[in-house]
Amino acid sequence: MGGKLSIFCVISSLLWGGTNVRASHNPLPVRLDGALVRYNGAYYAMDGSTNGVMLVSDNLVDWESATRVLPDTVAGPYELFHRNGLFHLYAQGQGYAWAEQPLEPFSALRKTGLSGDEMRMYQDPGGVLFSVNRRSGSKKEGEVWLQRYSKSWQIYGKPDQLLDGRRGMWDSLDSADLGEPEIFAYRGNYYLLYAANNPSPRTGLRQVGVAMNENPLKLDNTDKLPDPVLRRNADRLSYRYETILPSGEFTPWRGRYTTIEPEGEWTATGYKYSKWRTGDGGFGSPDEINGAQLHACRTTWDEGQYLWVRREFDLRRGIPETPVLNIRHEGAVEVFINGKKVHASAVPAIAYSNFDISEACKGVFSREENVIAVRVRVSRNARARFIDFGLLDAKDLPVEPTVYGLNAPRLIDGPNGFEKWMLYQAWWNGVPGTGLDRVFFFDKELVVNGPATETAPGYHPPPVKPTFADDFPPGEHEEWGERWMLSGGKWMSTAGAMRQTEPTGKAKAYLNQEPRMNYLFETGIRFPPSGKGDVGVVAWSDGESDLIVSINPAKRTWSYHIEPGRVTPKKFRLPKTFQLLEKPPGMKETDAPLHRLRVSRNGTHFDIELNGIDLLPEKALVTRISEPGVPGVYCGNSVAEFDGLFYTAGWDEHDAYITGWGGALDGTQAGGEWRMDRKLGLEQRAHSKTGRAFKGDLLDQYEFTVNVQLEEMEEGKERTYGIFPVFADRNNYLKAMIDTRARELVVSGKLAGRDIKPLRKGLKTKVVHRHLYDKSTAYRSVTSWVYGLRSESVISAMDIRWLEGEFEHLRQEFLIPADTMVIKYAQLDRGEQPNLWDDGRFDEADEPKPRSQQSGIFNPIRFRPVIGNYVGFGFYISGSVVIDSRTGRYIRGYTPGESLGINEMIGSGDSLSDTMSRPQETVITLDVESSYFFRCVKLNDRVIIELNGRPMVEVEGRWPAAQVGLVTEGQPAFYNGMMLYHIPAE
Repeated sequence: MGGKLSIFCVISSLLWGGTNVRASHNPLPVRLDGALVRYNGAYYAMDGSTNGVMLVSDNLVDWESATRVLPDTVAGPYELFHRNGLFHLYAQGQGYAWAEQPLEPFSALRKTGLSGDEMRMYQDPGGVLFSVNRRSGSKKEGEVWLQRYSKSWQIYGKPDQLLDGRRGMWDSLDSADLGEPEIFAYRGNYYLLYAANNPSPRTGLRQVGVAMNENPLKLDNTDKLPDPVLRRNADRLSYRYETILPSGEFTPWRGRYTTIEPEGEWTATGYKYSKWRTGDGGFGSPDEINGAQLHACRTTWDEGQYLWVRREFDLRRGIPETPVLNIRHEGAVEVFINGKKVHASAVPAIAYSNFDISEACKGVFSREENVIAVRVRVSRNARARFIDFGLLDAKDLPVEPTVYGLNAPRLIDGPNGFEKWMLYQAWWNGVPGTGLDRVFFFDKELVVNGPATETAPGYHPPPVKPTFADDFPPGEHEEWGERWMLSGGKWMSTAGAMRQTEPTGKAKAYLNQEPRMNYLFETGIRFPPSGKGDVGVVAWSDGESDLIVSINPAKRTWSYHIEPGRVTPKKFRLPKTFQLLEKPPGMKETDAPLHRLRVSRNGTHFDIELNGIDLLPEKALVTRISEPGVPGVYCGNSVAEFDGLFYTAGWDEHDAYITGWGGALDGTQAGGEWRMDRKLGLEQRAHSKTGRAFKGDLLDQYEFTVNVQLEEMEEGKERTYGIFPVFADRNNYLKAMIDTRARELVVSGKLAGRDIKPLRKGLKTKVVHRHLYDKSTAYRSVTSWVYGLRSESVISAMDIRWLEGEFEHLRQEFLIPADTMVIKYAQLDRGEQPNLWDDGRFDEADEPKPRSQQSGIFNPIRFRPVIGNYVGFGFYISGSVVIDSRTGRYIRGYTPGESLGINEMIGSGDSLSDTMSRPQETVITLDVESSYFFRCVKLNDRVIIELNGRPMVEVEGRWPAAQVGLVTEGQPAFYNGMMLYHIPAE
């Protein structure tokens, strides 16, 4: 090699159908019923299939059966809540119990009158306690209510209604049954998750939505996001895969069927029918579940054990590359294509399921004559009969199982304290299970990275471990030398905890970690029985000075100071919501419980929480500390125990809390004009010069996420903006830039001083929206729908799939429109909402000649690219139409001189409401957007980059430990909602 450094660096694209970086772990092998709590370095959850059994995990993925904590006569669902050192358990409709430890038997149930229907307890950052729960409304359909509490077992005041189901919205399509709520606060907002529509996977419509407001008491229907945040993946797959034969879920299909065993080669092409009938798929009965329609149940099959179905088709457009059988059935099934058995199952697939049949179909298909023949067998006394199927072509995409019936969302922090994860229940190819997916915030917009499957494209790693954690195995402190640096006191490990036993003087134990500027540090503290003295943490130490944060239980105060003597101690009263020990009715004296103290360092800023209560509400402790340091634990004239301790390098910041951006550690100077906007984050204001800023400790592996928003979208100008996913020095970095003119992501950089050939990846993408219809808005002469985009974007196409048929719950029949389409768009200032079409703020987009719309498929509409942050479409109905004289509903256009049938009459198109036609889904094509959420993962051998949740590129190479940076080139931009955390080696 002539003494020259050999560098291995490969850049490859990672598309939706590309290589999986790491497979998803879904579904988990357990069924959790929603009761979930994190405590002392582990997670505890109630088993939804075995009454009263507690499960335990240290990573949210691998769960072990621990012990029975309730009698097996106490059925779930349950809610489990940890507050002020005590565990509170609620059994729906049965009562309340408590325990000191999660794996000990809980107390006897007490009837307390608490709301317990799908109940979720929550403590806000101020320590105020309330629950959200489902209540049955006047129409016996689920509503979401909020109940305040004075104590964990005692309600306060009357409940407040928050959400209900409004007919016509996506969350009330087959029922207005909202339930299984979950609420939490983050970045100044409250997020209320709820499951909507009928919970049975057979209906296929159960999904998870969210409402957002700064005040939980003010949450109402107007705060709902217009689309689900966790939706079945079948919708995504339906437009990613090519549809060869659609199933009856989206449109009727014609087939031949019989309940009499057929003679001859009934599975082969060219079969001569005798006594076979013709019907629309699917076939079965009953056609509703719990009052919700099964719209795919179109031809009645209500008797007999067997049904035979044939569906003939041609493949003139080409033989499928990766044929996928999409099927839902009751009972056992056998599927044949052109006489060859390609699939069989002895158990029902109660939700639509995908099966890769490419191996079985080799050499089976022909261009012209093909047939899928299916035999279904149910038990003699079966309550349900059903069969429906279709054929897809995945081409070069991975074949994913379908995920239906999404419900029971639960949010929890990951093991490293930064990540947030959602656990939920669903059906994977008709098999029930528990899902676990990452939750992101595109600034403040909640986004779930799921539902993930083993073959889902993209980066789906398990929860990341903290940089450091200690469970304090038994032994004297001399064995801790590699983990701790001790100063003063008498330290020992006992019963899985670290105990300091010297009651006088100061005792400190520092983490033996590299000093850093940004980290999260949390420990459990068991205060001394006497309550005397100060116990807490060393929030920062550089080896010469310490920032001490401590609690004095006896005086009910907390304080902070720098020693030796640089800052006079600042003392504060502990919040009234904090208790050393909560004592429910019937509880006697007990051991001192474990309390959680958390310190987050973001440069010079420190945030402090005690038992989840923010001790510095709506502000941070701002110091002059500008040196890297390490945290530790502290006792001042006191004994104490410490347990469940963890530490993660990184930071989480937004809005006015962003700090610490400037020059790089290698001496590279910051550039541009940077300033803080209290609502929009960190702004680079310079138009004519490069803006750049850097932050962070040098880390070998990490994940960095940030939302970037342009000041305005301008077409045709050569301006770029983005980030440094990696910046070790000027000879080792990666730069990822959004080129707004070329509409590309451009990744460039250096490794060991050598330039990396730039990689360009197109930004065009498709986003799916549901129709949100409000009956109070009438457009009369124009049928119209309006969708809000994340940000101002260049829009160039729409693909629409329509609802059709009778929807009894909505008291509406939906028809496929056949009139001229009009595409409109609007550019409104940030925060503005659109009104009606005729208010002068919507413009018409150029579009091709009108085309008739078809059922069961995505109808493509293309037009000249336009800039907008709202896009809508409609079609004008003018002249005379035929309507139903009984219902007043539109039937069809009227041809002069036409003879009308029974119950038909002539009406005016101008008087029609916009409810007669409605899209099930609208897929909007965005060429480029003005806001992008970057997710960048630096691993030892590669860097992964995603935009707005979409995998983009993967760069292979071994960069040294690095910081991250922000960069603009002739383009002002806002950076907000920034998080970075260390990924430790396995």
